[in-house]
Amino acid sequence: MSNFDPKELRQVFSQFPTGVTVITTRTAEGEPIGVTASSFNTVSVSPALILWSIDKGAHSLEAFQNCEYFAVNILSDQQIPLSNRFAGRGQDKFSDVDYTNGLGDSPLLPEALTQLQCKNWNIYDGGDHLIMVGEVVDYKIADNARPLVFSQGSYAQASPHYDVLNTKQVDVLNQHDFLEDHILYLLRASYTQLSKVFYDRLNEAAGVSPELWRIYACLADGNPLDLDTLGQFVMQPKTALLDALKSIGAHVQCDTQTACLTAEGVQIAQKLLAIEKQYKKELADRVEGDSYNEMKNTLRTLYSREML
Repeated sequence: MSNFDPKELRQVFSQFPTGVTVITTRTAEGEPIGVTASSFNTVSVSPALILWSIDKGAHSLEAFQNCEYFAVNILSDQQIPLSNRFAGRGQDKFSDVDYTNGLGDSPLLPEALTQLQCKNWNIYDGGDHLIMVGEVVDYKIADNARPLVFSQGSYAQASPHYDVLNTKQVDVLNQHDFLEDHILYLLRASYTQLSKVFYDRLNEAAGVSPELWRIYACLADGNPLDLDTLGQFVMQPKTALLDALKSIGAHVQCDTQTACLTAEGVQIAQKLLAIEKQYKKELADRVEGDSYNEMKNTLRTLYSREML
């Protein structure tokens, strides 16, 4: 058996994107239980079986081992706060959550992308986890929602790949100038093209991934920032965030739940910010006059929280 470094191995595993779920059930005493899990997967259509895994050290392990039913709440891309809530410990996770009860009174979370109500079918040993297999008894799918994705240690969104634009169907649409007049296509195509150039520069300059870049940018002033706020800015759950902070040698204060960069980290951050500043200048030079600032103001208006 190879002696892999656990942190590096988690990073390897994170290269495979997954959806994000909250698995719920009830304890024998009737207490609602819920945990965030990205280990969900399908097993069989006939019978309808799914699986997920739970850490043998989890507080909720006994409840899931002994429950008759559990529910898989597959989260939408608007439910990052809900994912973070159920990934944490030491709080009333169901406080202020307007859930309903499913089979076995398993909580069904509001506005989930999909809800699978499952009968506990079998449990298998899986190293430091138990593999929970459930038989799907009932399900519900939400309309007009997209899945929340977890990839490379950060939350992400699922969207059509840029290369689908090479299909014959899209070629037909191009003949009618549809894509060149479709705002979502233009935004997505611009982001895909421009971000690749920028992130390649960051990686060449300091071996920094997009996820680490966001951390450096948020902590560049050298002042501490609380972990919950930092997690929201960089779109990472706390466990992944702590691993990332450790990988760059940042200072994490457990008592105050804050993090800050070392003096060396601040220097790296300033170097990255200089690259970002130069790239912004290059983009601004590509458009005339005040168009660049007007474009940013327009995007801010489109992104206003009132429209989400």
